[in-house]
Amino acid sequence: MNLYSVLQLLAGLSFFLYGMSVMSSSLEKMAGGALEENMKKVTSNALLSFCLGALITIGIQSSSGVMVMLVGLVNSGIISYKQTIPIILGSNVGTTVTGWILTLSGIENSSFNIMTLLSPEVLSPVLAFVGMILRMTAKKEKQKDTGTIFIGFAVLMYGMSFMSGAMKSVSSEPWFSDVLMMFTNPFLAFVVATLFTGIIQSSAATIGIIEAFTVGGGLTLQATIPLVLGANVGTCITAMISSIGTGKNARKVSLMALLIKSINALIVLIVEVVLIAMGTNSGLLRSVNAVEVAVVHTTFNIFATVLSSIFSKQIIYVADKIVGFDEEEIPAMYLDDLLLSTPNVAVNEAYGNTMVMGMLAREEAQKALNIFLNYDEEVFKSINETEKMLDKYEDELGSYLVKLSKLELSVESSEEVSKMLHVITDFERIGDHAVNIANNAKNNFETKNYFSAPAIKEVENLTNALNEILSYAIDAYNFNDVALATRVEPLEEVIDSITENMMNSHINRLVKGECTIENGFSLSDLLNDCERISDHCSNIGVCVIEVDNDNFHTHKYLRQTKRESREFRKLYKEYEKKYIPEGDN
Repeated sequence: MNLYSVLQLLAGLSFFLYGMSVMSSSLEKMAGGALEENMKKVTSNALLSFCLGALITIGIQSSSGVMVMLVGLVNSGIISYKQTIPIILGSNVGTTVTGWILTLSGIENSSFNIMTLLSPEVLSPVLAFVGMILRMTAKKEKQKDTGTIFIGFAVLMYGMSFMSGAMKSVSSEPWFSDVLMMFTNPFLAFVVATLFTGIIQSSAATIGIIEAFTVGGGLTLQATIPLVLGANVGTCITAMISSIGTGKNARKVSLMALLIKSINALIVLIVEVVLIAMGTNSGLLRSVNAVEVAVVHTTFNIFATVLSSIFSKQIIYVADKIVGFDEEEIPAMYLDDLLLSTPNVAVNEAYGNTMVMGMLAREEAQKALNIFLNYDEEVFKSINETEKMLDKYEDELGSYLVKLSKLELSVESSEEVSKMLHVITDFERIGDHAVNIANNAKNNFETKNYFSAPAIKEVENLTNALNEILSYAIDAYNFNDVALATRVEPLEEVIDSITENMMNSHINRLVKGECTIENGFSLSDLLNDCERISDHCSNIGVCVIEVDNDNFHTHKYLRQTKRESREFRKLYKEYEKKYIPEGDN
């Protein structure tokens, strides 16, 4: 074996892996957030989930990428871990398509025919040229991404051809036969393929290398089967890594994927070992070609899909037993740097975490308002625990979003990152004011500082208004609902009037001797925190509206809205009538 063959093999492997990375990342970028959105929509139907899992895997050329998405969706509480099994099975079948595409490198072009047009020698230069033209001349981002996909595919196929060419050179070498003899031990071949796939994090790449090994006819079916099984199991390592630090339900997703592949692989390995032990393995000793490698890969995954579908309940049961289960757990934050290799997926995971952060902020504020008049020590403790979590969310989300903002994103994803950077501070500050209200409530309880009946009624009215504006703001953000967002600002203005009227009423009661100065201090702190919560709700609502309008001119928007909008005045009157007694207007 000469130096040129070694360099050719290394170059082929490098081109192959780089081409696959470029192609899959561009495919994912073109899809944007549609991948996970579609997952959320079809999870109630097992057949649709299976088909979607297969299609997304074919689209982004990565079953590992699909698994990482599922871990994030389950961790954020958006879908149930039990709903992921059909998507996992579909992904397993979808990943076999890549193996069939790679067999194109084996098409001979000695005589011209239609199939010759699909050979790398003909197809790759054409795709590379078209891709370059699109990259240089296209104005739309998606057309440029299409060009990148073509270039990536061309590089991938050239890499496959390089590897095949290098293998032709080394297949006659004595040492190469010794390497192939190692794979006659099924378990050794399985372990090698599993570890190699785990390192390069791509089962498709491993399958491509196995197909390249078939050049020269030295690879037997007996060695091919465990190598393919190892490639399938090894791809679960990425998902297992990505689930570290997530909630229990999210960890079950990666565990179920590992169980599905490893159990079925073990069954096939045992059958092969039994055939070898019985001496009935003559059919396994014949040489295979690239197409037969793809057939083995597809057959195994169809077998695993059928068997796992039958025993899906048992797979869920084993995952529950190993990981444990807690329905009440708060979704743990899931912001894995592995996701940054597919930026638009990372944006969706960050968005899911931001949604959780908003819901936690709303829950914390509502709990604090509820205990202001009816103090509960356990609720007080939970408010402080939630506040710690909100602080963590803001720190980690902020850092993650800064990383994301530096990556190449679609226009839609860039807008989402900007929106998230705007709102996470508001969510955290709502939590801070909730803690202030809770501390105020605790102090009133411990000092037996009780409010008068009229003051209690006013606080209850303010609480109802705050609960409503919190719901409008958080739901408007979570569902990107501009109609809900437009309701926030009129209600915020009414809340300002409510707090002003409440302070005036307190002064009147104080003059009449119906309230104390201590009540006044407590009430003043409460009103200040409530006003600030409503201000942050206003920021969130304006953010949703302004992103929809493609700008962030918050103050200009507020001035124009309050001065010119009929809808604003109409809603203001509606909330004024609802929350401000007629005599206080």
